[in-house]
Formats: sequence, C-alpha cells, structure tokens
Amino acid sequence: MKNRYIKIVCAAIAGVLAFTSCDKGFEEMNKNPNALTDPSIKSMFTLAEIYVDGQDYSNTRGNNIYAAQIVQHFSSLSGAGSKYTYSSEYSAALFGETYGKGLNQIFQLMSVIPDAPENSNMIQACRIMKVFLFQKLTDTYGDVPYFEAGKGYNGGVFAPKYDTQEAIYNDLLKELDEAGTALDPAKGFVGAADLYYQSDVARWKKLANSLMLRVAMRLSKVNPAKAKEYVEKAYSKGVFTSNDDSLVLRHESGPPGVKTNPITSAWVRNDLNGGESNIKFSKTFIDLLKNTNDPRLRIYAKLEAAGDNTPANQQGLANDAKEFPGGDKKLFSDPNTSTVLRYDAPTLIMSYAEVQFLLAEAAVKGWNVGGSAQTYYENGVRAAMNILAIYGDKVPAVTPAEYSTYITTYPFKSAGTEAQKIEQIIGQKWILLLFNGFEAFSEYRRTGYPVLVPVNDPTGETQGTIPRRLIYDQSELITNAANIREAIQRQGLDLMTTRIWWDK
Repeated sequence: MKNRYIKIVCAAIAGVLAFTSCDKGFEEMNKNPNALTDPSIKSMFTLAEIYVDGQDYSNTRGNNIYAAQIVQHFSSLSGAGSKYTYSSEYSAALFGETYGKGLNQIFQLMSVIPDAPENSNMIQACRIMKVFLFQKLTDTYGDVPYFEAGKGYNGGVFAPKYDTQEAIYNDLLKELDEAGTALDPAKGFVGAADLYYQSDVARWKKLANSLMLRVAMRLSKVNPAKAKEYVEKAYSKGVFTSNDDSLVLRHESGPPGVKTNPITSAWVRNDLNGGESNIKFSKTFIDLLKNTNDPRLRIYAKLEAAGDNTPANQQGLANDAKEFPGGDKKLFSDPNTSTVLRYDAPTLIMSYAEVQFLLAEAAVKGWNVGGSAQTYYENGVRAAMNILAIYGDKVPAVTPAEYSTYITTYPFKSAGTEAQKIEQIIGQKWILLLFNGFEAFSEYRRTGYPVLVPVNDPTGETQGTIPRRLIYDQSELITNAANIREAIQRQGLDLMTTRIWWDK
C-alpha cells in the first residue's frame, strides 16, 4: 500500500487523462484535477460516482469470479468462487482497485474542494460514496485501513494501520447520519455532473438513510441493539419510497472503459463467445426460478448460441461440476445479452426493493419501522420485478398479472417462525442481488440464507465449507507488513474460512 499512496496524486491525474478518450461529458478531465476550478471539481465528482461501483478489474475478478460464484448465482468449471480455490490476483482485486481508484479519487476530490457553504452538498455526497466503498472492503476482508487511509495526501502516512471492523462500522453509521442530515436543498450542488440523481438533494438524503439501513442491519447478530437503533433511525429519517429512488448508474455501449458497464462489458468482450463462455448461470439459480415459474427468468437468462430465452429451456451449471454435461457449453444458460448483459446495461447499485426487504426483516424482528413484514415483503417482490424495466423493452416486462400469480402461489409465511420468514425474505433478496455478488455474499454470511450446498473440491482451500471472506492483497506483506500482521493476529489467520467481526 505504501507505493500506492506515494503515487496517489499522480495515479489519479493519469487515470483522469486516460479516460478523456471516452469524450462527451468527460472532456473537462484534461484539466489539472488539483486546480481549484469548478469544472475540474465537477468532473472529478463524476468520476468518483463511476468508481463507486468499481471497474472491470475488480468486478470481473472479485465479483463475477469470486463472490457471485460463492453464492451460486453463477458457476464455472474451474472458477475460484465455485470451487473455493485461492487466486492471489483475483482475491486482491477489490482491495487494490478500491484503494487505488475509488477511494483515491474521493480523497483527492475532498482535498481540493474549497471549504465553503456552497460546496457542502458535494462534501456530504463524498462522505456517502466513501461509505459504499469502505463497507464493501471491510465486508470482504474484515479489518482494513480506514482512519489513516488517504492520509498520504497531507498527513505523510504511507503505511496506514488496519482498523477493527467494529470501529469502522461505528464510523460508517456516524458518517451517514451526519452527511444525510447536513445535505441541504437550499444550497448548490454539481448540476448535471451528478450522474446519480442530477443534484436532487432530497433523493441523496434518501440514499444516505437507505444505506444506513443496510449498514445497520449488518450488525443484527453481533450487536442487535445498535442495529435496531440505527435501522429505526434510518426509517424515521426517510428511506427510498419507490423504484424512482433506486440508485441506478447508466452506462454507454462504448468505447470499452470507464463508460461501459464494469460488470458486463469484460464478460461480453472476453468470455461470451457465442455461448462458449466458461461462466454460466448456476444450477442453483436457474432451478429456483424455473421451479417457481418466476417471470424474471426470461429477462435474466438466455441460451446465447440459440438466442433462446424461453424459461423452460434454461439450464444451469452445478457449482461442483467438473465438465459440462453433454459436453456442450452452449446448452447452458448465459446472462441475457438483450437485457442484463449488454455493454450499456445499467448498474443497480442500491434499490427500493432492497430497502423493502430490509424493512421486512426489521418488522419480523419487531423493530419500529412503521409497517408489517408481509406488506414490506410483497412490496419488495413487486419492486424487484418492476425494476427490471431499466434493462429495456427487448424482453417483455413482468406484468401485474404475473406478479399477482407469483405472490399468490408463494405468499409470505405470515404464520411461520422468525427463521422461516427471514429465509423467505433473504431468498428474494438473493435473486434481486444478481450481479451484486459482494452484497449477496455479505448477506449470505450474515443470515445463512439461502441454504446452499457447499462444494467439496480437492482444489479448494476450505475443506468443503463455504468461504467467509477473501484473502488480503499479499503485496501488503511487503509494503505495509507491520500493520497487516497486526490485523491478522487480531482477526485470525488470513484464510478464506476466518470469520469477520459481524459474521456470527
């Protein structure tokens, strides 16, 4: 990490210049990002928003290959996530890219924003984006550099200490609470440079509170009292109220790079090959949607070689498979290139449906969130189906009649146990979080749902148990040795089976 912080300003400038070839909306990035000019700062803000969802590198390696295969959204014969094998490059991808790009950009931006009232909303938005990045980091690895991260700019700290996940989570909640409150519709923002909400401060407030809801619920087992306090606070302050509030990042079809979808573009460009992709939908995912006649299946999946998205013809690959049954990759389902796997497919970073499922879980626990678990659950399923309209009209959207049939056939288990209700809620959230493997991985570890059958492959690192974390960037053993060793001694061995703080 030391070299990364020494070069932090130069890397950010070089990154900005590299992306100017994408043109149209990013031409201002050719200016010195350290110059205190309004256009430059707005361009830096735009790039920070893009980096919140990561780039091709971390999404291909950490998300698609590791997290999404661990939770059995996808499968691959030799995939590190499917078989729980260790790849230093893949495991470290999120760590390196988040510190080197996402947080790098935000820390640099915050260091050059003039400290004036008219810039307050931009500063609060940066605090919120920082929470997105740090929560994903700490949930993936456990203890990580937090309080000293980014202090290479003006603090001379090139080997930041690792902070406990508990301390990090306490500060994430504080940051969201303060930033959400400080956002002020009467003050200026960044205009069209805000790709998320076009400088609609009211929607940013809802985002801060909805993210607080997610962060707080992660503590439901390790610190239920604090989880309850902040879940109820987030609800009372005002969370997403419709799909219009969902955080959706729009992309363009080219050229490949900063403006294309970071989850899908590398997949299409490098691996799809007319149905010859090595990564397929998992049998776990396809079977669940087929067996429940889920209307989303036609939108999500397609046999790419045949161009066939007929639900009955979809077939998933078992995560423990050592070969393609029948020997033909083309017989197994790919993500649909007409919808979710387009180069320009939008990224669903956080949705109203997720918020409804979080509130449903809170209601099951008896927390004060103003509604019943059944109502929130039904709202969540409906919203999860309706939000798929963001992927265009090449495949028919889920109709109200289809939703009604589905929710009638599989109603909320209002008479069930708490565990049965939460299993049902998280099962729906697992479907919703397709392509957001990191979040699905965190929710699986927090709740134990959906119930997955572990893979016991001789190449695996876990002796047939589902991983609990990813292994740190091993370059830290050279550049930040004392601090990473202290973290390992405190947290536990740097293994995929070591549980992080909230994973009880």
